[in-house]
Amino acid sequence: MKTITFIPLNDDIVGKFNPPIPAYKCLPDWYNHQPAYTEDRMVVSEKGIPNITIKKCMPVLDDMLAGYILTLQSDLLVTQTDNDETHAGMQWSVNNSPEFISTHSTEQVSHFPIPNGFSVHPFKFTNYWRIKTPPGYSCMFRHPFYHTSNQPFYTLSGIVDTDLHPVSVNFPFLISKYFGGVIEEGVPIVQIIPFKRQEWQHEISVEDNAAGVKEFDKTYKKWMHRYKDNFRREKRWR
Repeated sequence: MKTITFIPLNDDIVGKFNPPIPAYKCLPDWYNHQPAYTEDRMVVSEKGIPNITIKKCMPVLDDMLAGYILTLQSDLLVTQTDNDETHAGMQWSVNNSPEFISTHSTEQVSHFPIPNGFSVHPFKFTNYWRIKTPPGYSCMFRHPFYHTSNQPFYTLSGIVDTDLHPVSVNFPFLISKYFGGVIEEGVPIVQIIPFKRQEWQHEISVEDNAAGVKEFDKTYKKWMHRYKDNFRREKRWR
């Protein structure tokens, strides 16, 4: 088992800033409320297809459970301003917490296709935790998987070799140009997924796929959990 270490930048961080937590502790609300079936119980169509929903999809669950989540440390009040010199048209106020929002210039993303509805000014969440991984391991940082509903911001993704990088990594994000209000403390802002660096090459294979199809056909003896019971392997993030 490998260990990822989150190191506070100073003693004041502990107790004031939310530490990263395993992603399984931070499943989105919509998923917790999503029924497993489209009706009160499982039924099967004439074509043999169960009425299951996304709640039963193991690839989606594994995606959400991957790695660790850093959450917003404090309520964040966002106010639209007319002055572009004030945080690029936004004013930020935090509740009983050090400042943790900074800004990039628009020139830094002058050719980046900003999604519709978002401000052209990129911002950054300041991260007060240094992240250290074992030798040969990097971290992918991205907007938390499937945490998209009702959030006015979108965290941009990146990869850092955290076994070698000696300082904390800050997280750039975009925010809705129409948003004004409070983003609540505890909202997931970035998902951190450590992975091993290694060289890969690709090939296009024309070998016979009959053996694989035959193996897959065995799973159709069951109504449910074909992938989960036959192919999925548990991933553990603690």
